[in-house]
Amino acid sequence: MDLLATLQPVANLVTTVLSFLVVLTVVVFVHEFGHYIVGRWCGIRAQVFSVGFGRALYSRTDKHGTKWQVAVLPLGGFVKFVGDMDPASAGRAEDDSLTPEEHAASFHNAGLLARTLTVFAGPMANFLLSVVIFAAIVLPLEQGSSEPVIGEITEKAGAEVGFEAGDRVISIAGEPTEEFKDLVDILTKRDSEYLPATVERDGAEQQITVFFHQPAEVLSVTPGMPAEGAGMQRGDVIVEIDGEPIPTFRALQLATSVKSHGTEMEVVVDRAGERVAMSFVPDLIRREHPTTGEQVLLPTMGISSSVFGGIEPAKEPVPVHRALWIGVQETWRVISGTLSYIGDMIFEGADTSQLGGPIRIAEISGDAAEQGFSSVVWLIAVLSTSIGLINLFPIPILDGGHLLFYAIEFIRGRPVGETWMKVSTMIGLSLVLLLMVFATYNDIVRL
Repeated sequence: MDLLATLQPVANLVTTVLSFLVVLTVVVFVHEFGHYIVGRWCGIRAQVFSVGFGRALYSRTDKHGTKWQVAVLPLGGFVKFVGDMDPASAGRAEDDSLTPEEHAASFHNAGLLARTLTVFAGPMANFLLSVVIFAAIVLPLEQGSSEPVIGEITEKAGAEVGFEAGDRVISIAGEPTEEFKDLVDILTKRDSEYLPATVERDGAEQQITVFFHQPAEVLSVTPGMPAEGAGMQRGDVIVEIDGEPIPTFRALQLATSVKSHGTEMEVVVDRAGERVAMSFVPDLIRREHPTTGEQVLLPTMGISSSVFGGIEPAKEPVPVHRALWIGVQETWRVISGTLSYIGDMIFEGADTSQLGGPIRIAEISGDAAEQGFSSVVWLIAVLSTSIGLINLFPIPILDGGHLLFYAIEFIRGRPVGETWMKVSTMIGLSLVLLLMVFATYNDIVRL
């Protein structure tokens, strides 16, 4: 037993590292393949396609003259096109050093449109990967119907709920329910009240009384958020915040929405019949206000509860077009959430300690691996979107920096000078390195 306890941390570390490498390799390969394949379609030849940096552990050259290799340091990758002085395509070789065939197939001698499409293809490949993964995750599942029809009543809803499976809810407390979310909204706002309702049951309208109660039970705890750091667990029921009773999940939402940012919160939870107290400072996150419905910055502890409180909608198969649209929506949700967070950091003073680097990504990868294959695939989708978005930032050395130079070239009618390219590239590299150092510092402090 002692030997197993000693080896467990080693096994966890191996799982974390391997998961991190798998996730990163997939995301990087797809990004670089986007550059490679679109460049080839545009008549630009790649000399090297590398997964990893440094000395090649394995390589082969294909019929197009591209050397495919796996390098010793698996923390990224690159495509080096003909005529590039470096893997970032920041510098160009002298034309005199190129053969006529290489000159015709070089990156820097390609037309503006060809270079633009080749550079943009990397981030776009990341976005497409995310869309496909998110779609593949939901495609085998059944989705909740938007119709106000009760599909299932679980034990979480309680014996007094009043609804039965198959009921079509017409109204609750005089308010019409045209969609399933309408009845959820009404019940959530009137939690713990006996309410009159009209339902269609067995082909006839009936008047019934319904009762809905959703305690503030923790369904999941978000990694890296304050609740996790304080030790909150799945299954905990929050019963008090700063001495104020919390009888329902909506009461929890209302109580946290009025807390001042930066103020420590005293939370008491019921854990299997035992009261456990904890304290932490919630993060400031942009989310929907529980009363106004607006997207605003609110103190957030980082937990979720049951969406429907035991009243589940009817299920229906997810068609392919719907799954793809969900994939697009989820990808955009990651993009918009990231942009909102960056804006909040700059203009609203949001907490920058949430920025994570390689260590944090490795931790999350390890957690995902412990939860199963689907969690790892989901993480690949999220990270792929993030990598694609970051690469579009207009910072020299990133894809967005190249696209900025091409936009300037389009306006001026001639490329940006080599001196400006080199200087801006060094500035961009410095900014990226500073960001990596800051994110890694956050990781170390969090550890």
